[in-house]
Amino acid sequence: MRFLILLIFLFGAVASFAQPKGNSTYAGLTQFLNTEFVQKFEQSRNKAEQAVRDFNRIKDEFAPEDVMRVMDAYNASAEQFNQVLYNIKADLLDRQKRKFIIQYPQDYSRQIETDLNVAKDYYQSHFQNVVFEVTGGRVSGMPFLALLPEIIKYGKIAFQIFQNIKAEIKKYNDSILEDHLIQPYRFHSWNELE
Repeated sequence: MRFLILLIFLFGAVASFAQPKGNSTYAGLTQFLNTEFVQKFEQSRNKAEQAVRDFNRIKDEFAPEDVMRVMDAYNASAEQFNQVLYNIKADLLDRQKRKFIIQYPQDYSRQIETDLNVAKDYYQSHFQNVVFEVTGGRVSGMPFLALLPEIIKYGKIAFQIFQNIKAEIKKYNDSILEDHLIQPYRFHSWNELE
């Protein structure tokens, strides 16, 4: 009986080692997506989108031209933040950039920090100012900006993960990154939020 139990245990252990690592193939990507950097990015997106929803609840109080100004300012700002995600995706797909990310994660995180600051400044000077002006301060978009310093801080840690998954990172393709990085975390357009 002991022999049978031992044999079953050994067979199970050997079988688990022999299986292809289909589910764990993208464990590093999953680890990256679970970092504070990505989670805070998602929280900030949710706050920006909440400002749009808040505005949409009261938009009938404003002239159609003002509603269009707010909509255009939001869509342009959302595109700025989405471009950060698309840049990360493009960099992960580019062999030379992947090498750079792996060798110099701190430098890469500084590049992303710069991109995020550009997007933040754009959001602040466009959407935030316009929605504040049109609504007289009833909708401000401010809670979104409070999260950006945290996103930047966590980015420095997040990109170090790629040093540990050199083999996995080579397997990423457009479809994988679109499905796991872009679609779940992108800023939705105004029309998608209505």
